[in-house]
Parts: sequence; structure tokens; C-alpha cells
Amino acid sequence: MKAGRNTSDGVPAARQQQAKEVAALRAELGVLLFTLDPALPLAELAEQLAEQFAELQLPSRVATAGPQRVAAVMDGKFTGIDVLVVLGDASSETEDRLMDLVEWLLANGRRALAENLVFAQLGHQPKNRPAPAFARVVLERHFAAEARKSGLRFPWAASSRASWELAGAVLDYATGLGAE
Repeated sequence: MKAGRNTSDGVPAARQQQAKEVAALRAELGVLLFTLDPALPLAELAEQLAEQFAELQLPSRVATAGPQRVAAVMDGKFTGIDVLVVLGDASSETEDRLMDLVEWLLANGRRALAENLVFAQLGHQPKNRPAPAFARVVLERHFAAEARKSGLRFPWAASSRASWELAGAVLDYATGLGAE
């Protein structure tokens, strides 16, 4: 997206249009943030994503779960979900766990979630590793220091709030653009 294409309140105009398209298709956008590591800021990221959808005036339900898949299913977390966001770090073990989750989703009849998956990676994008077949959004690892400097409420907000990349990736999948 081009700089300068934001509304007066800082919301990207293209994202507002996508939000209108999503709202026309469904009464509520269901998003599940699933962490592969309980030490990552899952709740904070979910709250930020929910706030961005609220700024877009998009009715949404942003839930959190993980890293225990079976517990998440038993709690009904995978029900009514349109887009799955998987949060992990930049380690090679994370990509293995991500692929295990995708295989598990496919084996358990959740193909739509496996196909509408966004990988939110905390840290730098590893070099010399092939990119996964689904959307990857890289959130900066040094978010805590940036947030203190910026005065924003959430620790990673200084990088992710300005870019709208994660919300944009979710909207892309919700409008059918992510699979193309």
C-alpha cells in the first residue's frame, strides 16, 4: 500500500474498503490467534488486532488459543473461525511446529482453516529458508523498546500498528485475496 493513502484517523483507505467487503459477506469476522509458544504476547496481539478491526468498524470476534491443540478444540476455539493466525518466533523449531499444526488441521477435517492461515512471526524473517505457502507477517522482535519510546499501549504496537500488515493479511484472506 502506498503511503498517503490513509484516512484522517490513520487507517489505510484500502483496508477500510476491504473491511466493508468483509462486513457485506458475513455478520462477524471470526479470527483465532493460535500461539506455538506460550511465552509470546498472544493476548496483547489479539487485543491490538481487535482494536484495528474496531477502527475499521468491522464486527469481529478475535479469540486466542494454544499451544495445546486438543484443549483448544475441546474449548470450542476452532468453531466459527474464518481466519487462523498462528503466532511463532523465528526459530526452525517454530516452522516445524507450524507444519505439524497444518497437518493436524488437515487430518482433523479443518481444511478451510489450514487454507486460511496467516503466520505471524515475531522476529526477523530467516534467510536461506523457503517461505511457507501461506501469508507470513513479520513483527519486529524489539517491540518492547519501541513501545516505550512511542508511548503506545502495546509493546509491539510501534511496528505493527503503523504498518497494519497483520490486519491486512487477515482481511486479504477474509476477502479471498490471500489464496491467490
